[in-house]
Parts: sequence; structure tokens; C-alpha cells
Amino acid sequence: MPTLSKPKHEIIANALASGMSQADAYRAAGYVYKPANASRLCRTPSIEARVREIISERANSEAKAREIGIARAALTEEWIIVRLKHVIDLSIRGLPLCDRSGDPTGTFKPDLGAAISGLKLAAKIAGLLVHRHEINEPGVFARMTDTELNRALSEQFRALGLSERSLVEIQASVFGE
Repeated sequence: MPTLSKPKHEIIANALASGMSQADAYRAAGYVYKPANASRLCRTPSIEARVREIISERANSEAKAREIGIARAALTEEWIIVRLKHVIDLSIRGLPLCDRSGDPTGTFKPDLGAAISGLKLAAKIAGLLVHRHEINEPGVFARMTDTELNRALSEQFRALGLSERSLVEIQASVFGE
């Protein structure tokens, strides 16, 4: 969609896409603010479509810029994992201890807190840690009967687009049925 034919409408679309309120966008275009007029103009289909397009263009350009930045920095998943492993190893080994004159004693003091943090991050990257939280009130599932749990699980599977066959296979693998 090309820019809007009326420059004031284009200004309003850009202002709305930047997160301005209808009142501020209306004023930015040079209009005297009247709530009904601002609301009516900002809800015009051509302005709404242009706002969506501007937001989409900005998101695409930000994604491209991010990709270019990652490529320039050579920031790959492999690079991150190798460096993380190195940091974990250094944390476990620790820093060399020095005597009062500043000479190394040959012993090391591990930083186990940093090592544990690194290991948690590595586990998260590897998908070994799953963040679990209750969606409803705490204990809702504990008060359900097996039938109610199965029904709730079925509904969740359908919401995710999985088939009944998938549900049966997963239940069989979990419960050994």
C-alpha cells in the first residue's frame, strides 16, 4: 500500500503506528482536537490499514537488522554454547589464589555459584529445564478426578491441534497401557 494521498492522514497513521494516542496523532497532523472527529478519522479503514502496514514494515526491518547484526557478530548457537561451556569450566576450576606478595600459590578457588548458573543456562538451552506454572488457581488439577483430568487433557490436545490418536498414544506411553 503506498502512502496515503492526504499528507495529514499519513501523519496520523505514522503517529498511531508509533504508539501515540488518537488525540496526540490527531493534533500532530495539525487538527484541532475534537474526540468524535479524531476517533472517526483514526478508525477510517484506509488509515487503519496503513497503520498495520507501517507496523509490519517496521517489524520486518527490525528483524532484518537483527539478522544482519547476528551475522556480523558471528553469533551462532554453536559459538554461544562453546563459550558457555568454557565459562562453566573456568568457574568450576576457579581463579588462582595468590599469596600476600601476589605470587600464585598453585591452588584455585572455584566459583560454584557461577558454575551452577552456567549449568542452569546450558540446561535451559538444551531444553532440559521446563518452566512449569499453574494456569488456573493452585491445586485445581489435584481436586480433579481421573475422568475430569482426561477430559481436560483431551480439550488441551484439541486446542493444540493434536488428534485423539495422539492423545491415546501419549497416554499409553505415560501410563504403560
